[in-house]
Amino acid sequence: MEEKKQKVLILGDWDADGVVATALLTYSQEYAKKYPIQGNVELVKMPIDPDRIKYLLSQVKDSFNLVYFLDIPYSEILGNITKMMKNHFGVEKAVFADHHIASVQRISDLRDVFDEVIVDYRRPTSVLIYEELLKHNVPVHPKLREFVEVIKYMDAGKRIPDRLMKLFEIAKMISKALTAVRSEELWLKTINWLADPTPTPMPLNEATWSTVKKIIEDRDREVRDVAMRLAVAAVKVGDFRFIDARHVWKKRGATALASKLSLVLKAPVAMLAGTNRGYSLLIIKAPGGRAYRVAKYLLAEGIALDIAGHPNLAIVRVPKELDKKNLIDALYNALYYAS
Repeated sequence: MEEKKQKVLILGDWDADGVVATALLTYSQEYAKKYPIQGNVELVKMPIDPDRIKYLLSQVKDSFNLVYFLDIPYSEILGNITKMMKNHFGVEKAVFADHHIASVQRISDLRDVFDEVIVDYRRPTSVLIYEELLKHNVPVHPKLREFVEVIKYMDAGKRIPDRLMKLFEIAKMISKALTAVRSEELWLKTINWLADPTPTPMPLNEATWSTVKKIIEDRDREVRDVAMRLAVAAVKVGDFRFIDARHVWKKRGATALASKLSLVLKAPVAMLAGTNRGYSLLIIKAPGGRAYRVAKYLLAEGIALDIAGHPNLAIVRVPKELDKKNLIDALYNALYYAS
């Protein structure tokens, strides 16, 4: 009788880093057959939204030997769900790989829940997985390897070399398309295309691209128009610009708006955005790791409820009723101590 195949579940983020990291594991497991499990396995891949992590158990219908979380910031809910999967759903091993600040801060909690933990805020998740594959003697094919390099430049906010510019445009286009339509089918097609070492057509064909192009253009136009209106009311805080966008922005895309404001104002920004939950978001966009240092100061001073994001783009939860003047004063102090 044929031995039953082991089953692996990969849960990855929707963004470019999460997609490339998932593609790396897909290549390693389906083509190289070396990692995370040696040999033939049944592999299932699913995109996961950090804001909807509480619905994960209702989406997972099967029992898996191994579950791998990729590029998802750690939260108490994620930890509890992983424990349930291990205790009641037959999961033998759970692995967690991420570069978000929230995960680095909760490293001890992660080690209590997961069998293997790979976290480092200094490198994107796809780079962490690429390095893990090299440790397991998995040679990555050139197309996928170059996409890892593109993500590394994108994450650091550095100028993309000319030789990688075409791949950068493709990565940016795919990322925008997935953000616009949130299509699981497109997510899977993109990952399978990246993982495949043979030359195959891009998943974003002309028909698919034309469908999402207008959505992207409309969203980009809205972000640009709102940024131009908000920029004139920016308050100078040291070399930063503070913008209160709570009255105009309470939906997805706050980080894109903050990034656009930083480009318009040609300065680091701290933008306050509204939410439909019991907190507001302070998006801090600043190079050289300053965003994280400012956010860390605000957390230490009790201004922030928690922080997430990356060294150059921090996402800070603050109380909804936080006084704007007190926040600006705290930012002045944060800039002084985080310089």
